[in-house]
Amino acid sequence: MTFPIDIGIFLSELTEPKRCPVCRTKIVVPDPQGVVVKNAILRVSRETGQASAKCPRCKAWVEVPLTYQP
Repeated sequence: MTFPIDIGIFLSELTEPKRCPVCRTKIVVPDPQGVVVKNAILRVSRETGQASAKCPRCKAWVEVPLTYQP
């Protein structure tokens, strides 16, 4: 179930795919309208607002170029 919430998610510039440092799986891919995060499991640090995605292959956490600001 999905609930809409009022948050701000901001994107840093990304020109090439971001890969998992452990297994080299593509996690974030640039798109003409922004980026595509290849895995839906995301977590956000409360202190910094920096987002991370969980690698679907090796389960390592990879920082993605998204920032949360309430």
